[in-house]
Amino acid sequence: MSSSEQSLGRREAIPVLYTRGSHYDVGYDIGRTFRGLIEDFLKNFTFLHQELLPAYTTQRGRQAYDATLGLLRGTYPHYLRELEGTAAGARVPFLHLMLLHVGRQMLGGGAPTQTSSKPPHGCSTVCSNYPGRPLLGHTEDALNEVMNHIYIVSAHITEDQTTSPGQAEKKARSERFTSLCYAGYLPGFCMSCNQHGLVFSVNVLFPTHVHVAKTPPYFLTRALLAAQTLQEAEDVLKDQGAGAGDGFSVNMAFTRQEGNILFHNAEVAPPLPGQNESQLSILTINTGEHFMHANKYLRLSVPEDLEYEDASSSHRHARAQACPEPDCRAALLELLSDTQDAEYPIFREGQEGVSTVTLGIFDIREGTWSLYMKNPRTSSLLVSLPINLE
Repeated sequence: MSSSEQSLGRREAIPVLYTRGSHYDVGYDIGRTFRGLIEDFLKNFTFLHQELLPAYTTQRGRQAYDATLGLLRGTYPHYLRELEGTAAGARVPFLHLMLLHVGRQMLGGGAPTQTSSKPPHGCSTVCSNYPGRPLLGHTEDALNEVMNHIYIVSAHITEDQTTSPGQAEKKARSERFTSLCYAGYLPGFCMSCNQHGLVFSVNVLFPTHVHVAKTPPYFLTRALLAAQTLQEAEDVLKDQGAGAGDGFSVNMAFTRQEGNILFHNAEVAPPLPGQNESQLSILTINTGEHFMHANKYLRLSVPEDLEYEDASSSHRHARAQACPEPDCRAALLELLSDTQDAEYPIFREGQEGVSTVTLGIFDIREGTWSLYMKNPRTSSLLVSLPINLE
């Protein structure tokens, strides 16, 4: 991060773009509108310049990139067009944006590939499903370089499947969604909601082995923005025919379903040897229950690169268990803003190079998505957005 950006500190500001058009059009509007943020982020993002770009210059890294890009051209070409639009609108190299999305999968050439490089995400999520007030709370934790380089996109994709010939299963479709985004990244990987009542947040996970020529998590969470049902969401995460190239967790609810609201936590891991679909474990959080997920696997038996988030995740889980049950909005905010563990707080202020860049609460009963840019214990709500996107 540049010295001028460091001097900005934590800004209480988040720009919002409303846009409509084809995937390319929406991507272009994102790039054009947020060009300054995207350019500045790419210029100063250490992970890109010290690891991803050097990896691309090696034979193994280039093969990993080409294999992953080739896969996506056959499965999610519409999201590639969206990313191409962002690059064109921001006047930055498509290669640089694509490298961000291939991520750890770039850092080796085999499948599976072992890597020890630190990716740019963290996060804690709590699903609070108590009677009358279902809530999903999330701290968006990222490398300090991401601070002040986020924005919200509220998009209506008007492109339908007829514009994507040859796609047997993963065709483009009309979409309407609102999503918190890191500068230059596809929508879907942080906190989001869509026209079908789906709300979700994402936690990165760190399997020891990642795979090339498998689908990057960013593209799977982008595809989630079009999901109409839980079954569709499961199908997206399984990604039959390829599978996820890296690990992540999704916390979600469909707010328009009949009966009581149910939350679901999905843990996703790369395919087992010889398999072509993600490992997937889904837990349902029923009425009267709450559940927390951070950055380690709780159910899938997957070898993890524990140097990244094991200590932090374990400390955050332990602290959450010591706090009062998050059975109301106030209690949930108290939990997610907790800093009692000075070394590994839930609301992070730069410890280990990671900060909570925003805190969000989806209030299902109120139909709102509330965002705090500073710790709610010392600052007030910045904005409340609707999650009803009719």
